[in-house]
Amino acid sequence: MSPHSDGHGLSRNVGRGPTSSDRHGPPATAGHGPTPADRHGPPDTTRRSRALVRSLAPPVWRSLPWVALTAAGGLGLLLAASTRLPDQTPGAEVGLTVLRVTALSGGVGLAFLLDDPARHTTVASPLGRPYRAGLRLAMATPLLALWWTAVLLLLPGATRPPLGPVTLEALATATFAIALATATVRFTDGAEVGKGAAIWLCAAAAPAVLVPARWGLLTLSADHWWEETHVRWAVLLAVTLTSTALCVPEPLRRRPVRLSPSGGVRG
Repeated sequence: MSPHSDGHGLSRNVGRGPTSSDRHGPPATAGHGPTPADRHGPPDTTRRSRALVRSLAPPVWRSLPWVALTAAGGLGLLLAASTRLPDQTPGAEVGLTVLRVTALSGGVGLAFLLDDPARHTTVASPLGRPYRAGLRLAMATPLLALWWTAVLLLLPGATRPPLGPVTLEALATATFAIALATATVRFTDGAEVGKGAAIWLCAAAAPAVLVPARWGLLTLSADHWWEETHVRWAVLLAVTLTSTALCVPEPLRRRPVRLSPSGGVRG
């Protein structure tokens, strides 16, 4: 037997220094940063969400409350066009009143935006309620902007009030209607909530007419507190946007409470 081997036939490398492969050691990735696969992280859920949104867009578009939106929009256009009928061009105060009533009619139409007759079926969709509600709002927003632009263009130049403040009023009215609809969806199980939201919107508009102009929302452009009034409109816009953001998510599921045979309460 060779002096460099034992009885078990071990290699002659016993006792020698480490070979070149031993000196380099096993290929380790620890401490060398993430691999390319690791750097990409988990599967791209954003991409899948976009694909689901694209697949959901056609049925959501078909399920929009077109009757309510068309009726409210058509009424607003007729109101705006009525300012061109008199022989004498109405003043800016008349135009302001017409635009406020027109904005209210548009808000009534938007109150029906979240109506979903198949609500109890679509709740099982992989996309949560914020996605579904946001998709409806994203589809309606360009149409709403085009409608409001047409309303403003229908008014004669001498009849148009300051466009910035009156557009702020219209935007706050629209978000108020959407906030009422989202709150109704959040706290009730109804599938079609637009009628109730529209009633609440009109009920809120009625006392606004009775509040004195100095402390209310319906001042005229010639009043001294015109700017103060639109600060209140901006606050209303912020409040309604916040309310919509809070009410859009799905409500937390509560565990049902059942009585046990022994008389205790089980969660």
